[in-house]
Amino acid sequence: MKSNWKGNYANKLRLVFTTFRDKRNPFSTPFPVVNISKYGTRYIVAGHEPFSIHNRLNQDAFQATNDFTIYKRNHSITLGASYESFKFGNSFNLTGYGPTLFWDTDIQRFKDSVPVGGAIVFNAYPLDVDVNFARNHAAADKWTWYYLTVGQVSLYAQDEWQASERFKLTYGLRADRSLYFNSRYNSANLNPDGTFAGSYTTGKPTVPNNDNLTLFDKDGKPVTNGQGKDLDNTRLPKGLLLSPRLGFNWDVEGNRTLQIRGGSGLFTGRFPFVWVGNHIGNPFSFFYNATDKDFRWPQVWRTNVGTDFKIPYGTIFSFDIAYTKDIKGMMVRNYKLGTPTGTLNSGTGDKRNIYNASDQGTANAYVFTNTDVGYQFNITLQAQQNFANGLYAMVGYNYLIAKDASSISAEISSDAFDRNPILNNANQARLTPSLYGNKHRFIGALSKKFEYGTKKALATTVSLFGTLTSGNRFAYVYGGDINNDGTTSNDLLYVPTDAEIDVMNFAPLTDVNGKVQDAAAQRIALKWFIQQDDYLRNRRGQYTEKYGAETPWFSEVDLRILQDFNFKAGKSTRTIQFSIDILNLGNLLNSDWGVRKYATTSGYYQPLSVSLAGSVPTYQFDPTARTTFIASPDLISRWQMQFGIRFIF
Repeated sequence: MKSNWKGNYANKLRLVFTTFRDKRNPFSTPFPVVNISKYGTRYIVAGHEPFSIHNRLNQDAFQATNDFTIYKRNHSITLGASYESFKFGNSFNLTGYGPTLFWDTDIQRFKDSVPVGGAIVFNAYPLDVDVNFARNHAAADKWTWYYLTVGQVSLYAQDEWQASERFKLTYGLRADRSLYFNSRYNSANLNPDGTFAGSYTTGKPTVPNNDNLTLFDKDGKPVTNGQGKDLDNTRLPKGLLLSPRLGFNWDVEGNRTLQIRGGSGLFTGRFPFVWVGNHIGNPFSFFYNATDKDFRWPQVWRTNVGTDFKIPYGTIFSFDIAYTKDIKGMMVRNYKLGTPTGTLNSGTGDKRNIYNASDQGTANAYVFTNTDVGYQFNITLQAQQNFANGLYAMVGYNYLIAKDASSISAEISSDAFDRNPILNNANQARLTPSLYGNKHRFIGALSKKFEYGTKKALATTVSLFGTLTSGNRFAYVYGGDINNDGTTSNDLLYVPTDAEIDVMNFAPLTDVNGKVQDAAAQRIALKWFIQQDDYLRNRRGQYTEKYGAETPWFSEVDLRILQDFNFKAGKSTRTIQFSIDILNLGNLLNSDWGVRKYATTSGYYQPLSVSLAGSVPTYQFDPTARTTFIASPDLISRWQMQFGIRFIF
């Protein structure tokens, strides 16, 4: 609702309510999930698809915003308030059909171990019992649900000051406070196989005895009784964040041929609330989730300066530079882990710290914390030109340096910890390249509109858009837990020299062709693999960097054709527009063009497996691995075509 009083005062009120009801159902009968590992990494996942078992997500979002603006001489003063609430009901039953069953062996041994008839027993859990148990609970609809409402209330004030005809200054202050309501947890009490015990309602859990945990804080100092004041997943931290901001726009010549703009300020943002939902949905130990008592929502300090310069021929050149500093970034730490005091005995230059038993607490406790480690630096150049004959052209370039302490790429807090490659102390915030963002990106666009027919009733627009981009980042890590922190996917790889490979311990393995490969064959193959990889070859005798490697450059050209049919309707012109879009045009013309290559889709690549006995590692390398990168079979490497129709009035 918009209101106006004599042009001196204006008010805008916006109320928005959005509801979502999402669900997934598996297309198979109940059966536990079977994970088969090979050389320390997951190789086959068999059985029931685990992420759709009674999977429901109900969301209600309400937003109310009111802006009151005062126009006084050369000032436009805005006073505003906003309230948002997000209500969630989430049913996620990862172990709904019994525990996940692990078989850490090669495929042939797995096949030989499966009896022709009767129950298969893994970790003392017979599958036939689990299936019947799951069916009984499914019939009663006793599934795990959690409920949570997250809110944010904001107050802000801003003044746009037209200091002169050529210079405008904008400044203001925003205050944001996070709120949490109605946290509630319902469980089928699936005991004793790793699922939850007890109940959890209105933030008051019934706590099993094993939740009197021995843990460490983010600095590695021991903390006892994790359900107490130092770590409490029933208490979600509320906090107030202030965000002052300043911006300007300077029309240097007064005719918009040269404009300089910029600004600086603090900005507060939201984050995926499923991370908070983890705490409500996983309230007890061995998969313990919590938020640090001093946690605040993400906040960055951003400064940017840009200029637009228009030459007499009409070409506009733009230059922008921006710097963003993490003030309250997000990082998941495992408070089970203290400071590692052991040293790896590898016989090579790999002498990383490893965790001894005394360096670990009683249970995994994944805690969302803040960190100020991280920044992004961005430069953009662009030139664009509109020609008199309907031709438009644009070229641009972007350069990005992005670093952080943790590039969270998971909706589960334990995955966020596991997927953060580390060296030595797993909980230490280190400034390293971010998983996100490409360092170099060139773009270009060309568009031409053809008008014809009686009174230009017809028009055809042909547009091309192309990109050339440096590769996506990934990290080389071991397949296995070389530092004894309980995670098999986060230990950065040490790149041995040829001489060091000769003294490394290798265990025999059976390759994908069924051939047994001894230590000598694995050593020869590993030397070859390192030599063919530019990144690994240049880091012999060193550790790989977190997200320090990049996939090959890739390019894409897209085509869009618009066909307009214009006609008169009274005094107005109406248009029916048909569109054809071809994405990755090069792949349509040649199946070898537009194909992307990658080493991994997860952000971490595990070419070398490892196991640890005490402080001594034993390795395995599959000699059939001959190259790092393979052509992606995914949709992004294939051409796509879509059609559209639009009525413009």
